[in-house]
Amino acid sequence: MNEGTSFFTIVAVLPVAESFGFSDDIRKRTSGAASPQLIFAGYEMLIDEDPFWVPFTEDELEDLGELADKENVARRYMDQVRRRKGLYVQKKLVADAEKQKTLKR
Repeated sequence: MNEGTSFFTIVAVLPVAESFGFSDDIRKRTSGAASPQLIFAGYEMLIDEDPFWVPFTEDELEDLGELADKENVARRYMDQVRRRKGLYVQKKLVADAEKQKTLKR
């Protein structure tokens, strides 16, 4: 809290991928009372994942489950950047599809 005022100063480190839309989001949530100031502090490698990694071996499928529910964070960031730039993003629309069966022919 700043002395003599009713203001707070919060200092935090925010990943670049999460900073897009942050200013608008914080203003909406505080009804315009907050004024964020983003300052670039440098690059740092935080994610050591391969965005194209897919589990193939039995051990990997056993560790992650049959559907590999563990989210690939690097893939999510890569897809967000591609959407923002208007590039193609491959989407998986249907996980378990079944054919429609009719009762009478």
